[in-house]
Amino acid sequence: MSALSTSASLTGRPNLRHYHRIPVNLEAFLERGGETLPNCTVNDLSRAGLQIECAPDTLEQLVPNGEPVAPHMAIPVQVVFTIPLGKSDSTCIRARCDVVAVRRIARDCFHVGMSFAEFEEDALPMLDHYINEQLSAGA
Repeated sequence: MSALSTSASLTGRPNLRHYHRIPVNLEAFLERGGETLPNCTVNDLSRAGLQIECAPDTLEQLVPNGEPVAPHMAIPVQVVFTIPLGKSDSTCIRARCDVVAVRRIARDCFHVGMSFAEFEEDALPMLDHYINEQLSAGA
């Protein structure tokens, strides 16, 4: 990634609960430690982070051997997903995220919460625009 900008202030990490979350269904491409992981689905998005839904094998690659997940023990992940802009356009969001929460939903389904750490180029303003549009539409 190049031309990264940070989303956290100088006082530390943003409180993820202070941001409106919108439900989405977006395909995400993940990479951890230079290794490409299976695609998954972003099902929740905010200005501070996102939540993906994944299978146990993907979770094992994200959080090997059940490593503890805590803000002071960040697990960095590169995430790429595409958001629609208007009726016929879209843009690719590339960001480095930190895994901050893992929740088992079913035997073969996990939700993984991630906070945004850095964005590539102009991804943050595009994400803000998309979220504002969704909130205006009642998401």
